[in-house]
Amino acid sequence: MNWTLEQLQTLRCVAETGSFSAAARRLGRAQSAVSTAIANLELDLGCELFDRRPRTPVLTPAGEAMLHEANSVLMQCQRLEARARTLSQGLEASLTLAIDEALVEMPPVMAVLEKMAVQYPTLTLNLLNGAQDEVARWVEQHQANLGILFYQPLGVMALEREALGRLEQVLIVARNHPLAQLESPTHSDLADHRQLMIGQRQQLEPGHEGPRSQRFWQLNSFYAMAELTTRGLGWAQVPRHIAHYPPFQQRLKILDLSALGATADIDIELISRRDSPRGPAASWLRQSLRDTFHNSHAAIANQNLPPA
Repeated sequence: MNWTLEQLQTLRCVAETGSFSAAARRLGRAQSAVSTAIANLELDLGCELFDRRPRTPVLTPAGEAMLHEANSVLMQCQRLEARARTLSQGLEASLTLAIDEALVEMPPVMAVLEKMAVQYPTLTLNLLNGAQDEVARWVEQHQANLGILFYQPLGVMALEREALGRLEQVLIVARNHPLAQLESPTHSDLADHRQLMIGQRQQLEPGHEGPRSQRFWQLNSFYAMAELTTRGLGWAQVPRHIAHYPPFQQRLKILDLSALGATADIDIELISRRDSPRGPAASWLRQSLRDTFHNSHAAIANQNLPPA
């Protein structure tokens, strides 16, 4: 067999984009070159990968199986390249960390940054602060080495994720909102009013909730969501420390979630590209974040607000 990594990358791109023309645009190649690469790969593998009879190419059962194997090969190649770059480069000259704006001031994050300043005094650390979809995009597009963000479906095979911890969320409304008269609203109560929620880049995965109300607005920032909530534009669930933020605290009321019968926790995750070099500083940062979040998990979960 004489198949190449370029052919496997083309196979994955066609499967992800849904057509030869879209794959050609993403790869910056002619459509004929993409079609030829797939045809040659089919000859090398001895099986048909795509059914070309529909309007757009559809993976055959053999194509599905080969795509799975191709992804495994490509991920292994990414790890090999990353390891080689790490060995050749030694200590990084700089490192870029992207952080969800709602997590920047969390004690575990600040503690790790303080330790890093001592551990690597000559390292140039670039900090990017943005909404969670921006954090994911920066890492995906090689603008950041690591990203810390709240859970969201990523749907990008180049990214890998790991859980750092969980953070309690609370249900908030403006003090003059109709729901503020209820100490423990039910699903039916919430469904009668507009929900403000974080928008998703990808389709929700099993086990993660969609909107509870048919009327909802989607935002990309917990701070923006809390600000709109203070103005009576809807109800929202936000991390407890956001509700405790001084500009919001006196304008919001926290309601009891127990009647909803669901956990209010939100996952905090660390993401990176599979092919990102793992130099000493990046490896230290990853491990330090794991350890610090693990050790402080109980403290994060038990942060308390003054009585509403």
